[in-house]
Amino acid sequence: MKAGRAEFALACALSAWPGAHAAEPAAPVLDPDEVGAFDACAQRHKRSEILVDTASRRLYQTVCGAALWFDGLFGEGDLDAALKSYGHLEVGTAYSEFSGASTWVRLIARVKLPAMEERLSAFVGVDDEDAFARDRSEGQALRSRRRPSDRDSFLVGLGFAGFTSDRFQSDFKVGVRDVSLPQVFVQNRFNYIPYSGRHNRLILRITPFWNNRDRFGATTHTSFDHIIAEAFLLRWSTAATRAEQVPGVDWRSALILYHNLTGTRALAYELFIRGGTGDAEPLGEYGARSVLREPIFVERMFVELSVGYSWPRDDPALDRDGAADVGIGFEMPFGKAPK
Repeated sequence: MKAGRAEFALACALSAWPGAHAAEPAAPVLDPDEVGAFDACAQRHKRSEILVDTASRRLYQTVCGAALWFDGLFGEGDLDAALKSYGHLEVGTAYSEFSGASTWVRLIARVKLPAMEERLSAFVGVDDEDAFARDRSEGQALRSRRRPSDRDSFLVGLGFAGFTSDRFQSDFKVGVRDVSLPQVFVQNRFNYIPYSGRHNRLILRITPFWNNRDRFGATTHTSFDHIIAEAFLLRWSTAATRAEQVPGVDWRSALILYHNLTGTRALAYELFIRGGTGDAEPLGEYGARSVLREPIFVERMFVELSVGYSWPRDDPALDRDGAADVGIGFEMPFGKAPK
């Protein structure tokens, strides 16, 4: 991107909400060889610190210390790399007239590793299995809404950043999810921007994957962004997944209007449709929803409020009735995510 770089910073801020505004950690003053990995990552306690600050600081210290300790098993730990740890913790609850109530706790922590010119990284957390195993995370900006089939599981793995340019990016991930029934997954994501102008951008992405549940498969994404005005971005996105052990194609398409209010306050309005060609009901759901993202505690934490109305159906023999849904989620970032 050349002319549109500044404008699409707005798109990134709105469509990739989680963890985008974490505060930079204070530099530690302790030697890990003298005090241990976890104390070396400690941040100074501030008198004005509130409970949210304490939780974020301790979570960052735990992730940083674990990274430093793990790195030390294979030689001298790299403190600078461990200090680049970042991620976010999210808790939320939602209610749908169709699927009932649901709650979730999600944690994703990422750590840069000094090997291979810092192209290697590690990740650990609890998240929706589709987000990592199938690369179906296109709904992150509206993730307060959960489908009945959504399931969170523990995951851990390694990532490698491949060739990167202004228009092309590639990365590789391998990991394990679900402690009770371990499942290995591998994916190689290719992201290409064939067109980028002052007000428009087209993004194409394909992610071949393998896991021991779905076997071989691939997910394709197409996204078109159009800047309507300084604070408004319109996005059309579609995603489709085909897996060896899953009949048909799981697909989703959405039209989303992002509205930047002030600072990091934002609104999103979405019209969507989804389904699966191998399901008993090929058209699973269509509807609309909106999400308000609001920073609280001076952007130390964010709250997302969502409300929507859709027409879902799993059984073609039943009538398709409308269903309302509401949700609330809280997200606390830690560390400093790379730009």
